Amino acid sequence: MSEKLRNEKISKLLILYSIPAIVGMVVSILYNLVDRFFIGQWIGRLGIAGVSITMPISTFILSVGLLVGIGSGVLISINLGRNDKKSAEEIIGNTISLLVLGGVIVSVITFLFMDKILFFMGATPETLPFARDYLYYLTLGLTFQIIFIGLNESIIGSGFPKKAMIISFIGCGMNIILDPIFIKFFGLGIKGAAIATSISNIAATTAQIYYFTKGSSVIKIKLKNMKLRLDKIKDISNIGIAPFIMQASNCAIIIFINQALKTYGGNINIAAYGIISSLNLLFFLPIVGIYQGSQPILGFNYGASLFERVRKTYILSLIVSVVISCIGFILIFSIPDILVSPFIKNDEELRILTIESAQIFFAMLFCLGFNLIGSSYFQSIGRPKITTFLNIFKQFILMIPLLIFLPSRMGLKGVWIATPIAELLTALVTGYYVYKEFKKLNVTNNVANNI
Repeated sequence: MSEKLRNEKISKLLILYSIPAIVGMVVSILYNLVDRFFIGQWIGRLGIAGVSITMPISTFILSVGLLVGIGSGVLISINLGRNDKKSAEEIIGNTISLLVLGGVIVSVITFLFMDKILFFMGATPETLPFARDYLYYLTLGLTFQIIFIGLNESIIGSGFPKKAMIISFIGCGMNIILDPIFIKFFGLGIKGAAIATSISNIAATTAQIYYFTKGSSVIKIKLKNMKLRLDKIKDISNIGIAPFIMQASNCAIIIFINQALKTYGGNINIAAYGIISSLNLLFFLPIVGIYQGSQPILGFNYGASLFERVRKTYILSLIVSVVISCIGFILIFSIPDILVSPFIKNDEELRILTIESAQIFFAMLFCLGFNLIGSSYFQSIGRPKITTFLNIFKQFILMIPLLIFLPSRMGLKGVWIATPIAELLTALVTGYYVYKEFKKLNVTNNVANNI
């Protein structure tokens, strides 16, 4: 595997690593879309709004998993590039302990303060019962969900993205099968959707643990390496903090949006946002798959000082991601009804509102691929501070002030227009940092060639 990362053609490597990662992200999309599809068809507007209210919790769960998982995956990739298997195994041991600890802490806090959390996130008296039922049963499997997210990143980082893809299929397949059984056949409604998701995460996590202990993984989870070490925690956190801040800030943004929608629009607008968020996953997560697939290639070759291969990997990843963004933009403005209708049953008012709002929300969608690949590049080579700054700039310096200022001046339209404005301005700043980095990388490469 090391020789392949060092010598194989970049386009072939990117296909090898990114396709399984993209499939894994598509599986993640299905986890969300399947729940919302069945809820939209069998429960309706308030059910979708209730699930939308819980989105900040789901996003925060993702952020905790990525904090540990991406930090672990990058470090494992870099250490394997240096032929340091011992350090890679120490990383995976600390990874599993951190994921379990994080899952338990988040679960306990969610159980203890559930209603207060839901009202803070934008619940109304009408949506609270739906949101509570969904979140309660989702929280029962929350620890396993965090472990699943984190270990999948570690599997990708160790150089076996196909394994991560197969394990993701196990969880998603179970969720697709169990959702209609629990929601409709057993008559559990929105509770059934959450129960199906929790069971699916438990099954997928079990498969991951088997892979890292009894399976074919090149590195193993060993009991001696599971004792938490401050230096390993620091190393993992230094790299994982960037995606954590990105997702945690997304969590904050969703809360701001839900609160603004509750103030200026009400439950129907929160339901529309839930559908728009589902569509956003269709475009966002495949690009995440691209940068996940590029991370082992970037990390290994940067660690091996093969800077020309680093540059080629970045450029090819960027081209593919921008194409995905542009396809999404075209679809939103050409066939919005086809995209929105699966989540809506006999609710014409919600359908029209969702389409109109989505076309404002996604007005700068073509910038998404550039921003994600640009910021994640620095994370992949072990320089997360720039990635962290770019995420803070987009979410806290731009989005939150825009969500406070624009709705007070423009009403409901101001809520939707904040995202495209932030996306465009972030693209300009990201472009500046990427230009500086590659100018520096070219100088370093020329010096190395002349030695």
